[in-house]
Amino acid sequence: MVRFEALDAWRGICAVLVVLFHFCFIFVSPLMGYRLVSNAYLCVDFFFVLSGFVVCHAYRDRLSDAGSWLSFVVRRFGRLWPLHATLLAAFVLFVGVVNLLPHPDRFALTWGPSEYSAVAIPLHALLLNAVNLHGMAWNAPSWSIGAEFYTYLLFGAACILAGRGLTLAAAVLALASVSLLAVVSPTYMNSTADFGLFRCVAGFFTGVVAYRLFQAGQARFAGISRWGATAIEAGVVALVVTFVLFAGRGPDAVAMVSLAAPLVFALAVLVFAREGGHVSRLLRARPLKALGRWSYSIYLGHQLVLMAAAYGVWAFARWQGLNLETQVLVEGHAKTLYAVGGVAGSFALLVAILVAVVALAALTYARVEEPARQRFNGLAKRMDAGAWGFRIQPVASRASRAS
Repeated sequence: MVRFEALDAWRGICAVLVVLFHFCFIFVSPLMGYRLVSNAYLCVDFFFVLSGFVVCHAYRDRLSDAGSWLSFVVRRFGRLWPLHATLLAAFVLFVGVVNLLPHPDRFALTWGPSEYSAVAIPLHALLLNAVNLHGMAWNAPSWSIGAEFYTYLLFGAACILAGRGLTLAAAVLALASVSLLAVVSPTYMNSTADFGLFRCVAGFFTGVVAYRLFQAGQARFAGISRWGATAIEAGVVALVVTFVLFAGRGPDAVAMVSLAAPLVFALAVLVFAREGGHVSRLLRARPLKALGRWSYSIYLGHQLVLMAAAYGVWAFARWQGLNLETQVLVEGHAKTLYAVGGVAGSFALLVAILVAVVALAALTYARVEEPARQRFNGLAKRMDAGAWGFRIQPVASRASRAS
């Protein structure tokens, strides 16, 4: 199975940008003045597009009936849920301990609607955190994991029901989801716990279409020189950066043009999947490959680190009799943030948080994410081999079935 290493690096870079984005909505930072950071919520759409591309590459010809669909669901559940459940449990433990100590209101454990509502725990455990049943809560970035899991189920069904028409079905699903977001979502491509499922469907199935285009165009673009491919890669990077800069003025002032995110990121995925230029070569450097490998753990684990840092700053300020909370206008919207020692203090805290996030990600990847993936893949293989009374027949490629 081909591994798209340059795209893995893209995913790692995007995960770090999401960390910077969330940092700037907790702590005062000069980074908030940069649109590339304040609009970095769009990195999640890159994740969705890349997921559709890679999952289509891996499974498009392996899904033909209910048995193969079930095996696919087991594999994808094992890819997402164990780390999600582990970090949700860590959040519950952290907030539970904090509630035994002096704490600010934002950390209060409640039964009603709140950031740390007990009612939201089972919804998050069941990955029902992107269908407007509860607002953002607990490990807030995990809304996208819930959206992605149920999108996997839809993809498996589309492969079985659409057959050769998968590309058309994917295009219809993506277009319908973008159209729905345009009509009903006040935040367009910053939809999360409310219309996040449709945002995921839009990106994921655009990624499916991108993979089919990648397949069709491989021979046509094989003759492009290394420097020609480099020029194309550099141009696509410039396009992506320009798009993110003009997609709005932060998460509270999202422009309608943000709805083009799946198309823009699909172009980036198409170009960098070839790994033909020198930019791709740089992206395959060992540190960036490591970031890509840990990207899921970085994305899902960073909020816990940020909240622990926020509580630590609050507790230190209370101990010292300081008030570090300050009102900041972000593109005209008032935010209550912690001011930590000016630019130098903010930078030092950010570096410490990034180190902690990456260290935690390396740990959870090695101890939770990868072992769980292997166990669930082993379970799926036993299902394929006929365990528990049924057998999934090997699926021939669609081309061979048609002949």
